[in-house]
Amino acid sequence: MKPVFINFTDEKGEKTKTYTTCTLKTGTMDLIFDIAERAEELEKGKLGMRDVKNFYEDLKALILRVFNYQFSLEELNDGLEQTDLIKTFQELCNRVGTEMKKN
Repeated sequence: MKPVFINFTDEKGEKTKTYTTCTLKTGTMDLIFDIAERAEELEKGKLGMRDVKNFYEDLKALILRVFNYQFSLEELNDGLEQTDLIKTFQELCNRVGTEMKKN
């Protein structure tokens, strides 16, 4: 898989750390598909507030797993902008789609 990057920033928006991952384990694929389905429901406005909260908790857990726990949940919460969380997930989905087309 081509590398996927995640950039953490400080309170001024300056990049402080960059992490990368180049592998995606088979078991993680199921989680990606599950969260992608829930993201579609979120975009359609079909999730209640509790479901949205659970979605973001699961998404953050997935990001931690995909990046092989190179950083903690606290570091993720404090260092990653919300929009970058979604962008990172979208990039993962794009990489998965590209890899599946190759096979």
